[in-house]
Amino acid sequence: MQRGGNGGISALILVVIAVVGFGVLLVSNTQPVTTLRVIVPTEARPTEAQNGWERILEAGFGSGTTPLPTIAIPTQPFVAPTLALPEGGQNGIAVQGAVQESGANGNLQVNVSTPTPPPPTGAILATPVPLTAIAVTRPPQQWEPPPLIPPISRDALGRDHYYFVRPVDSNANNRGLFYYPYGSDGPDNSYRIHSGLDMPNDIGQTVRAAGSGTVIWAGPGFQDTFSYGNTVVIQHDFGYDGRRLYTLFAHLSAVLVLQGQSVAPGDPIGLVGNTGRVSGPHVHFEVRMNASTTDTAPGYGETYNPVLWMVPYVGTGVIAGRVTDARGRLLQDADVTIKNWATGLTADTVTTYILPGTAVDMNRDPVWGENFAVGDLPVGRYEVISVIDGTRVSQIVNVIEGTTAFVELSPSVPTAGATTEGS
Repeated sequence: MQRGGNGGISALILVVIAVVGFGVLLVSNTQPVTTLRVIVPTEARPTEAQNGWERILEAGFGSGTTPLPTIAIPTQPFVAPTLALPEGGQNGIAVQGAVQESGANGNLQVNVSTPTPPPPTGAILATPVPLTAIAVTRPPQQWEPPPLIPPISRDALGRDHYYFVRPVDSNANNRGLFYYPYGSDGPDNSYRIHSGLDMPNDIGQTVRAAGSGTVIWAGPGFQDTFSYGNTVVIQHDFGYDGRRLYTLFAHLSAVLVLQGQSVAPGDPIGLVGNTGRVSGPHVHFEVRMNASTTDTAPGYGETYNPVLWMVPYVGTGVIAGRVTDARGRLLQDADVTIKNWATGLTADTVTTYILPGTAVDMNRDPVWGENFAVGDLPVGRYEVISVIDGTRVSQIVNVIEGTTAFVELSPSVPTAGATTEGS
């Protein structure tokens, strides 16, 4: 009996505990929910971005102005415009070309029409020179030797007159074209007798004044000569034996001076080009001198060999001379060979002047009276050789820096140091 009563009390106690717990849980769920505190940032809200142009347009600004033009949308197929070649070209003539498509494979065919050039206003006084390759066989980055500083006259008798600087810088080609020297008619006797030196260079190379003076011509058509193209002529403020000296620079792509302008040695006066009658870009350089003491610009027949007026390179000199027959008459177009005496190698070759007795003759130097000249020979001993009437005639000369060594080659009157041999 007692065991059964204890079991009933225990069960009753468990029921009471469960009821009380359920009531406590029910009461706690019916309490009001605590409100969460929201923390608001203290920074001001960003201002809304405004489009300034939008407000200006909304206000009607510019509504009373002229409306912008509209461009019509093209309805025709595109056709490439016709372009003219650069002014001056190789003949100074603009060439117009039309491009059209032909053939099933879409190859382009160019039809070029060349207008007939107007006749020149004066005589054509130059011959095309085949300068298809610039006559510089050294690498383009190699400089020419530095030239001496003019004026110099180191000859013991005062016969030299190296007054002019070279018209092109030493970082380009400032040598005369070897196969078309002054007074010659080219390697095949097919050119006009040359009145100056040609210095081939790329178009745009700077050309400089050879001495101080005044520009008396700057542009095309000097003395009605079509073939010179763009030309600058300088009347120098010095002369020789009371006669005024002039220098001429032809075939320029651009002229950088004005007529009447004063220039100093080395001032830029133009750019190398191919205007006038040429077959390649170069500057044609002339030295002219009046036949009298007047200041009239000398003509085409009053030129002198620039080799005897333009300073040689440092460490070099010039050989000039006369080649005559047994009767003392000047030989024309005769070959002259300059051979290095130490090495036996040929240093240069040249031909004697051609002097046909016309109004446009070349001239011999007023001091030397030469009929050939070779410049820029390194100092040393040379043998000068020519074959005259079947006889080999030669003379040994010493080249001294900045001076002219003169030789006489004739089969009848051998000079000291000369030799004659049967050919």
